[in-house]
Amino acid sequence: MLHVPPIHSQSYVGALRPYHSHSLTAEASSALEQVGTDLQKPAKSVVFRQGESADFIYFVQSGALRLDYQIEDGRNLVLDFLWPDRFFGIMETEVYAWSAVTLVDVHLKRFRRNAMLALAQDYPSISTLLLQQKTASLMAAKNHIILMSYPTATSKLIGFLLAYSKQQDYFDPIAQVLTLIMSRKDIADYLGMTFETTSRIFRYLETENYIKKINHRQIQLNIKKLESA
Repeated sequence: MLHVPPIHSQSYVGALRPYHSHSLTAEASSALEQVGTDLQKPAKSVVFRQGESADFIYFVQSGALRLDYQIEDGRNLVLDFLWPDRFFGIMETEVYAWSAVTLVDVHLKRFRRNAMLALAQDYPSISTLLLQQKTASLMAAKNHIILMSYPTATSKLIGFLLAYSKQQDYFDPIAQVLTLIMSRKDIADYLGMTFETTSRIFRYLETENYIKKINHRQIQLNIKKLESA
């Protein structure tokens, strides 16, 4: 019998990832703790909006979010999906260039930007941490660009599913069941495709036995077949 892991579409899962796990000195970690505030947000809530004053930097302790960019013509782009152990809001200077929206319940640590930047002047390990996180953001953007360069819509969706399966909180490697915490529209907006095209490719992948639908949020992946596609 297929073991289907529980759906975590509304509640966050996994242990909290403390930023202390990064290469911070004990003194630097303690200093960050003093200026940080724990923040919990329910699923489908806005952490900040595009164009708002960029007063805070955030760290994802558990849960997941998406970064939205609203184009002037009204279209929405999903720029990135954020997982535990990531800082966000660190690239901005005066205003947030995009919006951050929770996909599930999240547990965040919030830091006032000026306080954190002041600490970075006093603690080299905090300065290094911010640089590493900016690099992680740039690498995520690079990976997104590479995915968008795939020649067909099908290859883009397959690439997305394989990359997403690396998120341990949402993929059961034994049953090979992936929990989709984002909507089909979120996936379409991330891959630069229409909702209709994305839905059609999902149906194609199921028909050709690349995936098997378990329920409205979970699919079983044929990893070997997807990797050889």
